[in-house]
This record gives sequence, structure tokens and C-alpha cells, in this order.
Amino acid sequence: MKSELHDIAKMPNCVGAVDGTLIAIKGMSGPDESAYVCRKNFHALNIQAVADAKMKFLHINASFPGSTYDAFVLTNWGLPRRIQSLPEGGWLLGDSGYPLKNWILTPFPSPSNQQEEKFNEAHGRTRVVVERAFGVFKSRFR
Repeated sequence: MKSELHDIAKMPNCVGAVDGTLIAIKGMSGPDESAYVCRKNFHALNIQAVADAKMKFLHINASFPGSTYDAFVLTNWGLPRRIQSLPEGGWLLGDSGYPLKNWILTPFPSPSNQQEEKFNEAHGRTRVVVERAFGVFKSRFR
């Protein structure tokens, strides 16, 4: 798995890419309704997943309402503990909506040199697998 992700853009020791996506749900009412209204103003769940180089979902969480930020879902999900306990170690790749931790790599917000720009490019080319996996999933269940 690590070698396949490495082959994409030479990002070493990556075990997967993480991202969240909004999945629309039928509207609801009641005291918790506002939690399910996402930033795009429809009722949704924030689905967070880790995908590998072949766009296979390795881990999925569908238990948070649409108004929840990706970083909150990640830190309150149990995934950090699983990644940190991998016997061989490894990192997840996340977008700028995630905090930089010793188990998740995020892009440089404002690259200041060629090495940082090169890292961001490799990071983006590798991390896109999770976005593509969500795209395939959503197109299958229109």
C-alpha cells in the first residue's frame, strides 16, 4: 500500500489520504436540525474517509452532521489512535482543513521556496486519490 502511494508522486511512508465530503440527506426537523445544515445550506452528513492509491476506502466514518468541520471529525473519530499505532508507522495526507500532526501531513499554506512548492505539488498529486474515490462513489449513487 505504501509503495503504491509512493509511486504516485514520491511521497514516502504514506498509508492513505483522508478527506471529508458532504452527502445530502432528507430534511429533518427538531432541536438538532441546525447541526445537519451544512455550509452549502442543505441537510447533510459529513462523511470522512481514508483511501489508498487504488481509490479503495480503507476507513469510513458517517456519524457526524453536515455542519461539522473535517478537522473536528478527524480528531473525534478514533482514527488518529489507529494511525499512530501502526506497527510500521506511516502518515495520512490531508488538505489544509486539517491540522499538521506527526501522523498527518498537510500542504504548506504559503510555500516560501522551491522545496516547499515541490512538496505541495507531490502532496496534491498523491492526496487527490481520496477526492477521486469520493467522485467515483457519488457518481455510482446519483
